[in-house]
This record gives sequence, C-alpha cells and structure tokens, in this order.
Amino acid sequence: MKIASPLPVRLNPHHREALAAHFLALDPEDRRLRFGAPLPDELVRQYAERIDLERDEVFAVTDRDLRMLGVVHVAFTGATAELGLSVLPEARGQGVGNALFERAVMHLRTRGARSVFMHCLAENQTVIHLAHKNGMRIVHDGGESDAHLELEPPTAGTFMTEWMREQRADARETAKLNAYFTRRFLAYFSPTR
Repeated sequence: MKIASPLPVRLNPHHREALAAHFLALDPEDRRLRFGAPLPDELVRQYAERIDLERDEVFAVTDRDLRMLGVVHVAFTGATAELGLSVLPEARGQGVGNALFERAVMHLRTRGARSVFMHCLAENQTVIHLAHKNGMRIVHDGGESDAHLELEPPTAGTFMTEWMREQRADARETAKLNAYFTRRFLAYFSPTR
C-alpha cells in the first residue's frame, strides 16, 4: 500500500472505536514497543477509552477506507507534553510517523507548550530514529530511553500553517468519507451481489 503525502487529521470522541481498532491491530511485539508491555485486548480497549480527548489531542493518518494507519497521542502535562506513537507495519517507511510527529509538535507550539518528550523501550529503534531525526535529545537508561525536545515559541506563521494543514486534512478526510460511502452504496446495488 502506497500512502500519498500522509496528512494527519485531528480525532474527536466519535473516532474512539476506530482508535481502539488501530491499537488492537498492533501485534503483541508492536503493542509491547508502544505501551511498554504486550497488553491484552481488554487493557488496550481500556486505554483507548481513557484517553481524555478534551485535554489531550490525538492525530491519525487514515487509508482510503478510513482505517487508522498511524496515531500519535499528545498527552499534556502543563507546559510539557508526552507523545505516544504507533504505525501499522504496512504503513511504515512511508513518512506516516514523521508526519504525525511534525503535526504533534506544531500543535504543541501553537498551544504554548515549552517541551515535548517521548518515552520508549531502548530497543524501539524506529521511535529512537524518528526522535533523533527530529532533533530530540535522547537519554538511554538501562532498557529504556527518553527523548526530549525544547520547543520554539509560536509565531504568526506557525498558527497559519497549522490552520491551513488542519483545513487540508479535514477536506481530505471528508473526501475519503464520501468516497468510502459511495463505494459501499455502489457495492450494495451491484448486480454481482
């Protein structure tokens, strides 16, 4: 599957079921790397249900059927925030993780956050590579790693860029939604049915 210029969309409470489905699609090893432990399905569902979508933000890149290929959870803790990132195996190596990271950082800057960090297992080379690529300072401590990035204050350009990307993402998601329902409608009335 080829992803043309991943454009993260902001999630809201009606996306919660699809968000849980994304996390549940992670195999045991990917769950261990994302959550620090190979969580069973019930704990994954509880995690998705507990995300505070009023305080925190969650962004996702979706495919043509609106399945979430990659997700970043931006958890606010005052002037700092923590990122939790996951990308399904079939979408890796196509810029999804980087697009999600950049969208999260831009969002944090416009909200006045001063720093962001990511905590992961030291063996999670994908996240460590992404953190390093985006200028984060990485500290290894035994089997775990922390990556930190001090954020620049927002500018008028930051606000405008975020607004424009949000509009593009929403428009693309609406187009995907319309195409998805059109395909379902046509399949329902297909003579081969």
